[in-house]
Formats: sequence, structure tokens, C-alpha cells
Amino acid sequence: MAKKKLSDIKVVLTSSVVSVGDVAINLTAGIITGSTVMFAQALQGLSDLITSGMLLYGVGRSKQKKNTRFQFGYGREIFFWVLMAGIIMFLGTGVISILMGYRQFSEPQAIESVYLALGILVFNLFTNGYAFSLSIRRLKEQSSKNSSWWSRVLHSSVVETKATFFIDLLGTIAALIGLCAIAALILTGDARLDGIGSMAIGVAMMLAAVFLIHDVREFIVGRAASPQLEEDITRSVETNSHVQRVLDLRTMYLGSGKLLIIIEVHLKDNMTTDSIERAIDSIKSNVNKSIPGSHHIQVEVETPDEELLTQ
Repeated sequence: MAKKKLSDIKVVLTSSVVSVGDVAINLTAGIITGSTVMFAQALQGLSDLITSGMLLYGVGRSKQKKNTRFQFGYGREIFFWVLMAGIIMFLGTGVISILMGYRQFSEPQAIESVYLALGILVFNLFTNGYAFSLSIRRLKEQSSKNSSWWSRVLHSSVVETKATFFIDLLGTIAALIGLCAIAALILTGDARLDGIGSMAIGVAMMLAAVFLIHDVREFIVGRAASPQLEEDITRSVETNSHVQRVLDLRTMYLGSGKLLIIIEVHLKDNMTTDSIERAIDSIKSNVNKSIPGSHHIQVEVETPDEELLTQ
């Protein structure tokens, strides 16, 4: 029996639940221990909770039905909310974590109950790691089977899952950084290491936010499918026995995992109107089967320029 595919809602909701736990547990630990690493973890969880809320709202908005004003639907709205999430990640966690860490580094304060902080960071590592694994799985499900791991991250259009991928990856990295910082503090007794850990968490968040903002900017402008995906589309069209060749292919993302695909094809000669219509329906069906997601496909029958010149 085939494994049921993960929904975008489940991935984002899991990230939200983990973020709620991060805020509550890490804030409590920060108050008890006085560790800026724990406050940075709580801040990271709060930032993740806000961004996850934005993503859930954006996913819901993007699934509204098309109408006369938005004839291709609302799919592109998710790009706007991912952009907002990236800005929150940059300012809400990155900048503030660095400022808190710098203050602890320049004016170190004693850390209490360091082993409590250590235990909570181990717990954070497992919860964020689980949420991160769901994001990886959905990216894999929504990408070409032959694509590499990095290609899935770089070229995937499921931007809400890509955002949770970075949120949960950074939650995992932040927990690892925090573990290293607190462990080093236990070994050396130098409270400045706590500040260094907080600054490292902030820098990691800012770098990820910059990548996410740059990536979603391309989708807002009108990014096309990856060359590999366009090759898959072309191959699926040319499997139709009535198609001589694909003359032109243009693509643009209309939303998360949804493409506008315009295909110009040269069909075989002496076809009837009915056979042309059946060929077009077959082309659309083949394309939808060959690539994941729901797409708007337009097939145009054209004559090659070289044939027009000889007429």
C-alpha cells in the first residue's frame, strides 16, 4: 500500500506545535538559568511560531477558488506570506539574538542550573529534528524523482514547505549550537561562551532568512520551472504519437507546486479536428502524470517557421 503523501497543512502545523513548545520551555529555562542561549532559543521559537502562523494563513488564502478577478486563482499569495516570514526570521530572531549575545559576551552574567539548560536543548534537538524530517519528506514528494537533495531545496516551488524546512533546520542547528555553547561553558566556566552561542544562532537565522527572501523574490517576479523539469515536460509531450516535435515551451509558477505551462507543438499532417482535440487532451494528461502537482496547461498547435517559409 502506497504511503499517504504529506499535506502542506500538516507540515506547517507540526512546525507550529514544535514552536509553541520551544517558546514555553525555553523561556522558562531562560528565566531560571539566565542563559542568553535559552532566551535566543525562546526567541527563535516565537519567531518560528509567528512565521508558521503566517504560512498557515497564506496556505489557506492561496487555496481560494478562482474567480473573474483572479482567473488563475490565489496561488501566488503564498509567495507574499513567505516573504513576510523571511523578514520576521531576519529581524525577529537574527538581529535580536545577536544583540542579546553581544551583551552577554561583553558583560557576562553567571548562568544557573546549566544542566537543566542542557537537558532542554537535547529535547529541542529531537522535536525540531522530527519537524525537519517532515519538511524533507514533503520536499521529496513534491520534486522530480531524479533530482538531488540540494536541487529539491533550490528549485522546489512548494515555498511554504521550504520555509518550514529552514525554520525547523534552524531550530535543529540552534539546539546544536546551544548544546555546544552550554557544554563548553560547563567545561570552562566562561559565561561569555553563552553569548557566543546566542550570536551564532542569530547569524544562522539571518543567513537562512536572506536565502529564503531571495528565493521567494524570484517566484514573485515570475520564475519558470527548472531546466530538468522542463525537459521532463518536453519528453512527456513527445511520447504522444501525433506530436512531431515541441516548438516552444514556457512555464511560470502560479503558486506552490502549481505551474502555468504553455506548449507549442507541431502535429502530424492530415489530422481531423476530432483527432487534434484528442491529441491535445492526451498531451495534457501525460504532462500532469509526469510531474507532481496541479497545473494549468495550455497546448497550442503551430506550424514551424521553416514550413511557413516554403509555402
